[in-house]
Amino acid sequence: MKSGFKIMDSDMHLREPANLWDKYMDPEWRDRAPKILSSTARSSAMVMIEGKILQGYQPAYRGGIFDATRIDKEIADYRAGGFDAKTQLQAMDREGLDVAALYPSIGLGIMMRDEMDPKLAAAIARAYNNWLYDFCQTDAKRLKGVGMLPLQDPNEAVKEAQRVVGKLGFVGVFARPEPLRNLPWHSRYFDSVWSALEELGVPIGFHSATAAGEVAQIGDRFGDNLLLRHVVSHPLENMVAMVDTIGGGVCERHPNLKLAFLECYCGWVSFLLHRMDNAMEKGRFPTAGKLKPSEYFQRQCWISTEHEKELPMIISLVGDDNIVFSTDYPHGDSDFPRAVEEFLEMVGVSNESRKKILWDNCARLYNLA
Repeated sequence: MKSGFKIMDSDMHLREPANLWDKYMDPEWRDRAPKILSSTARSSAMVMIEGKILQGYQPAYRGGIFDATRIDKEIADYRAGGFDAKTQLQAMDREGLDVAALYPSIGLGIMMRDEMDPKLAAAIARAYNNWLYDFCQTDAKRLKGVGMLPLQDPNEAVKEAQRVVGKLGFVGVFARPEPLRNLPWHSRYFDSVWSALEELGVPIGFHSATAAGEVAQIGDRFGDNLLLRHVVSHPLENMVAMVDTIGGGVCERHPNLKLAFLECYCGWVSFLLHRMDNAMEKGRFPTAGKLKPSEYFQRQCWISTEHEKELPMIISLVGDDNIVFSTDYPHGDSDFPRAVEEFLEMVGVSNESRKKILWDNCARLYNLA
C-alpha cells in the first residue's frame, strides 16, 4: 500500500533460475530440458533446446533502453539473492505493492517455436508452472501465479490450464500476442482454449517480448537493434492481437473470455477501438459480431498502463474500468522503485480513477476479493 492506495501489479516479472528445468522437468523429459546458458543477465538470456540456441541476443549485449545502469544499481541486492521469492517480496514492499500477478522473463520466449514437439512443450510448461507454484508458496496471499501454456497443441494447453487453475490455484495464463502456427488468434484452432478459460473464469494475458523465440515479430526488420525492437514490439503486437481477437470474432463467440493486453501502454487504445468501430460499421463484411468492437473491449478486455502522459486523455475517451497498473520490475526499462510514486504524481487522474487502476480493475481481472 502506498499513499493510502491498495496496489496490485498486473504483470510483475520474475527472473527464472538457471536450474529451473533441470530441477523441475519430468524425469522422462529431463534429457530434452531447456538449458539456460545465462541467467540473471542484464539483457536477454541464451536458451538452448535440443541442441539449438533460440534466437535472441548475447548476454553481453548492452544497447539502447536495456543499457540500464540505473535499474542495475536498484536491483543489485535482489540479483545477489538470485531473484528468489524473498527478494520478490522485498521489491514489492519497497515499491508499495500489496499483490502481484507474476509473469516470466525467459519464459516469455521459450515456447515460441512452431516446430517444437507438443509433448515436449507440455513438459516444459508443466515444469515452469510447478516451479512457479513453489515460488508463490513463500507468500501465497501476495504472490499470484500466471501459468504457461503449450499452445503447440490446444488439447495440451487446455489440460495445463485446467491443472494450473484447478490444482495450483493460479489466477490466469499468459501467451505472447504473436500466435503460433502462423494462425490468427480468431482461428477455430484456438477455440477449445478460449472455451476452457471461459469455464475456468481466468484471463489470458498477452505479453510480448523484445528478443526471444523464433516466431515472426513486427520488430524483425530491425535485426539486432534491441532499442528499436523494444519500441515497436510490445505495443504493436498487442494492437494486432486486439484487432485479431475482437475484430475476428473471438469475443463474440466467447462472451465470458477475459483478455488482458499487458506492458504495451494504453495511449493507443482509443484510436484503435475507434478505427475498428468505424471499419465494422462501414465494412461490407463485418467480422467482430453483434456489438461494436469498443463494446466488446468494455465488456471483457483490460489494458495496462505505467507512468504515461496520455492516461488522463484515455480515461476521458474510454473510461477507467478497463485499465490496470504495471511496474515491469525488474526489467531494464522499469521505473522501479518509483513506478507507483510516478504514477501517483501524474496530473489529471482523480483519486477515484487511481483506486480503480491500482487495485479494483486488476482484482476484477484476476478474480481477487
